[in-house]
Amino acid sequence: MNLFKFLLDLCFFQAKPQELPANTSFVVATTLAAIATNVLTHREHDQMAQVVAMSAAQVLGFGFTIWLVLRIRQHTERFAQTITAIFGASALLQLVAWPVVGWLYRVKDSPDASMPMMLLFTLSVWVLAIAVYVIKHALELGTGLSILITLGCQVFTLMVVFILFGQIA
Repeated sequence: MNLFKFLLDLCFFQAKPQELPANTSFVVATTLAAIATNVLTHREHDQMAQVVAMSAAQVLGFGFTIWLVLRIRQHTERFAQTITAIFGASALLQLVAWPVVGWLYRVKDSPDASMPMMLLFTLSVWVLAIAVYVIKHALELGTGLSILITLGCQVFTLMVVFILFGQIA
């Protein structure tokens, strides 16, 4: 299976996470890709060691939160597919965001900042929609509950990252 093509299809809601093989190598690869692309999109920050640590904590924390939700619903066997789908799609869209973030840094103090900000907001919503889609399939839930669970996982993860890293987060 071509993981890259699968993830592109997933980004356009043309593939389902359960179509992925439960492969530990895919989990590791997409986890590292999610961390790396998160770091890339924050490359303008002057405290790069903290950015790397924060990115790793955010990705690993979100992964743990997803595992916990799957465990509560007694679907831990779906963890590899779920996390590969979420982290892989997130990494691809962060690659798309990378030049937009650079654009925003160049124009951040001007009226021209609205376009890159809107694009980044759109990409963020897209990543969230993919996570909801994946959670919906992984937990076999309706869209409304999947939205609440996804947002809950995001909020919990961001709270932990903020507690650990304070203002840099």
